[in-house]
Parts: sequence; structure tokens; C-alpha cells
Amino acid sequence: MKKVISILMVLAMTLVLFAGCGNEPAGPGKENEQLHVAMIFTQSLGDAGPMDSMNTNLKKAEEDFNIKVSTFEALQPSQYEEALRSFARDGADFIATAMPGMVEPLKLVAAEFPEVKFCILFPLEEIDMPNVTVVDFATWEMFYLAGIIGGSMTETGMIGHVVGAEQSSIVADDNAFFEGAKLVNENVKVFMSSTNTFDDPAKGKEAALNLIGQGCDIVFTNAAKTGLGVIEAGKEKGIYVIADSSPHSDLAPETILFDTNCAYGPSLYAQIKLLAEGNFQAGLHFADLKEGGVELLLNPYIRDTMTTEQQEKYDAALQMVEEMRAKIISGEVVVERNIEKR
Repeated sequence: MKKVISILMVLAMTLVLFAGCGNEPAGPGKENEQLHVAMIFTQSLGDAGPMDSMNTNLKKAEEDFNIKVSTFEALQPSQYEEALRSFARDGADFIATAMPGMVEPLKLVAAEFPEVKFCILFPLEEIDMPNVTVVDFATWEMFYLAGIIGGSMTETGMIGHVVGAEQSSIVADDNAFFEGAKLVNENVKVFMSSTNTFDDPAKGKEAALNLIGQGCDIVFTNAAKTGLGVIEAGKEKGIYVIADSSPHSDLAPETILFDTNCAYGPSLYAQIKLLAEGNFQAGLHFADLKEGGVELLLNPYIRDTMTTEQQEKYDAALQMVEEMRAKIISGEVVVERNIEKR
């Protein structure tokens, strides 16, 4: 009987030991650890653009990879550094953000927390740190193609460009659009108007109305949420708008000629997927036409609203865009990133 009791005691102790091992907190790299991904938005959600695209893909990644997700809208530059540091202190494994204003705060905080992985989209510069991955976009390539359509469709020969800021990348986009437009319309003129904000539709509308008043019959945007006001102006005045950052065709089917789009959301998702698979890679990932990182999103409704003459111009422009796109991808044509303002 004593022998049976002894055996039962040994089994009980063994079970306790195994139970204790099973409840041990998972350390880095352990298979049952739930990754914590934090996202800091530098522009407000509801922009129908980059922020919404990243948020949508963040939710998708949360479901697909069973990760913990935290988000914060840091709408003032003074909030950037502390938002990054707060998530790092709270144990986030991966902190993502976007836009050039985040570069310096991210460099500082990433150096303080070398065990935390960071990702920044569209920083406009390379960051050489072992725990930072950078995703940038060859936006000037798609704006060159956009210019071909814009230059083909304008009747006044005057095109407006509403921007959120005169950043070097946006100047490069403006120059590329102008060069593309000149391929089909050598006398075309492109006028840039800066609102100094990516978050104010009212200022976008005001800038667009001023450009339309000067004779522009097409306005294109590089302004995120501010661009929503440009679309409103286009609807009121009956002119075409080339919007940015996401599809806007359903919002204004008779106004949106097409959209330019950087794959912010899918690019963020791809980086989280690499992280979840244990394949995080520091360094620069450059998303261009060839990789599908930039694209033109055509409005499926717009052609039916055009006259026969407009349809002929539009069809010819699209054919030229496809030919030029193939040449850019093959390397036969190289679109220069010219950051000098005209």
C-alpha cells in the first residue's frame, strides 16, 4: 500500500512540474508567443487614402497571423517620439509608421530599443539600422504615366496640381507628370498649389477652385485627405480630377478620371507577414512599377460619360500608357527623379 501511495505522489509531482512548465511566460522566439504589432498613424483615419489602407491591412494581418495590434493617431509632430517610445516600453515587438516627419524620431527611439523592430513607409530616405526596415515608392514612375493621360484629355492645355506640401518627392512627381504630359501635348502647362496640409479637405477645395478659375480643366492631387476637397470642387465645376492614394471612383464616378496609388496597406501587410514568419529584414525595400508598388487605378465608369471624341483620346492615351509602362518595367525607358522645382 505504501508503495502505491509513493508512486501516486511521484506522478502527482510530475504533473505539477509539467503544468508549471506549460504556464511559463513565452520568451522571444517561443512558438506560443503572440506578436505585438503597433501602428502609429501620422494622419487621421478617414482619409480614404494611405491611413485607411494601412488600417484595413493591419486588421487583416491581425486575423491572418493571430497577432496583437495596437494603434495610435499622432497628428502632431510633437507626439511622434513619445508615441514610438511608449509602444517600445510597453513591449511591442514591431512598431510601424509612415511619412518623412517620422524619420528622426524613429532613428532616435530605434537606437534606444535595439530589440524592437521598426518599419517606416515612405520616409524619403534610407535608414541604415539593424532593426529598421524601410518601404519607399517610385511614385514618379506612375505620375509620368498619369501625365500621358492628363496631357491627352485636357482641352485648355492647363492642368492643376494640389499638394499637401512641397516635399522633394512631390516635386519629383510634379516634374514627372509634366514630362509625361509633354509627350502628347508639347504646349501643356502644369501649375502646383500647396495647401501645407494633408488633412484639410476645405483647403484642398479652395486650392482647386483657384486653379479652375485660372483655366485648369484637370486637377490632380498629391494631398491625402486634403484631396477630398479637390474632388468636391471637381464635381461642382464639372472638371476631371486625378485623385491619389486609393480608389475614389465610387465617390465621384463622373469626376474621377483615375487614381494614382501607392500600395501602403499591402506593403505594410507584407512586412508583418515576414515578421510573423520569422523573416524580418532590415534595410530598404523599394516598391516600383515592376514590383506593383505603384499603380494607376482606372475609373470603370468614366468612359461611358465621355463624348465619342473624348473616348478616342482616352483610348489612345491608355494604349500609350501600357506601352510606356512595359518600357519602364523592362528598363528601356528610365523616368528620372527630378526634385528641382520648375
